[in-house]
Amino acid sequence: MILIGPGPVITFGETSRVIPRGAVLIDGELIKAVGDYDELIKSHDSVRRLDADGRVIIPGLVNAHMHFYSTFARGMALKDAPPENFMQVLQRLWWRLDKALGPEDCYLSAAVPIIQGIKYGITTYIDHHASPFYRDGTPLGSLEEVGQAVLDSGVRACLCYEVSDRDGETIALAGLSENERFVEMCREGHGDGRLAGTIGLHAQFTCGDSTLEAARQMNEYLRAGFHIHCAEDAADTADAKKRGFGGAVERLSEFGILGPRSILAHCIHVSEKEIEMIASSMTAVVHQPTSNMNNAVGASAIVAIRKAGALVGVGTDGMSANVLDDMRTASWMMRHRSGDPRQGWVESVDLLTRGNPAIASRYFEHPVGVLEPGAYADVAVMDYFPPTPLTDASSLGHVLFGLAYAQAFHTICHGRVLLENRELKINIDEDGLAERAREHASDLWERF
Repeated sequence: MILIGPGPVITFGETSRVIPRGAVLIDGELIKAVGDYDELIKSHDSVRRLDADGRVIIPGLVNAHMHFYSTFARGMALKDAPPENFMQVLQRLWWRLDKALGPEDCYLSAAVPIIQGIKYGITTYIDHHASPFYRDGTPLGSLEEVGQAVLDSGVRACLCYEVSDRDGETIALAGLSENERFVEMCREGHGDGRLAGTIGLHAQFTCGDSTLEAARQMNEYLRAGFHIHCAEDAADTADAKKRGFGGAVERLSEFGILGPRSILAHCIHVSEKEIEMIASSMTAVVHQPTSNMNNAVGASAIVAIRKAGALVGVGTDGMSANVLDDMRTASWMMRHRSGDPRQGWVESVDLLTRGNPAIASRYFEHPVGVLEPGAYADVAVMDYFPPTPLTDASSLGHVLFGLAYAQAFHTICHGRVLLENRELKINIDEDGLAERAREHASDLWERF
């Protein structure tokens, strides 16, 4: 057992609360108790103690939409003129990059941001991977390599492979097979509770009817749900309308892609009718404000989507590992989009503290991203000493203006200490990993 405390505890979740001088008791991979430090230490004075020394204690954070492989794009020069729109960004950058990824590239490009994330208290990722020619001209085996980086780093992840028709029917079918193989591996015990899988699709505009129908049929027996980009750019909506639908969400609904285990990333160019479809189907939406601003694709109507009753979380879309940045950006974007200084306060923090835990918990056996008995023992002690009272009423301000700028002091995932006193405790040579990554990235840039 490990007792973490004393410090202010923010539990997150549907009924988030603050325990002023709190502690978290871990027993194996699960949380045994959350409560007052002095009370817990009375009955558990002989267990290992991880001293928080007054720092704020929160659950390990969830990044609800990530692209690990985008790590290898950092600093890379394009071979064409700068993209003028989002479609050109895809064609001139991402769809060339993913074609160039090979064995070990997938591992290295995942391990680097995961280690960076541990330093910010991120312990769970929902990742969207693409490497169509990973080995022998197919993506088969790529998710296992990404998963190995997750396991070696000590964190938790729900992975999928991004299926599309852009590289032909053979690759699309191989991508579906890769999703099926990985989902079944995880259900058979691969990852010991730290890995899960969904069926990945790129976006409706790159998937023909036969591919969407094949994915739907696969999900009929897998019941894994989908992870797909939706209405990120106006071009996605325009494509769906050319096919005879009101928008991208409508077409996905027609093919059975929506549902309580599915994630729609972005949802910027959606109609009120489609928002209602998302909410009524219990499909989750994940907001990526930093990426959306970077790609100049617009701003999602997150306030309206939440008001309709949809579950909404926040991710980084590969811009970084640190989801705290996007939570903070979401707050500014909501107010800027609406011109209303009242918007974006509760909503932005709620994406991180309620939305992300609820989304991630759909894919694992025990609750994720919350501090409560029976949840996975994922805990972050943030290097933040509140300069003003931290209470239930003031916690939103502390998350948005204090914790959002803090790094982790201790990070624990699945009951294992990954970071202690700001020092990594995992069996990975960070400098050596970065050196190998640079070598592989240089070779990839030549192939790009």
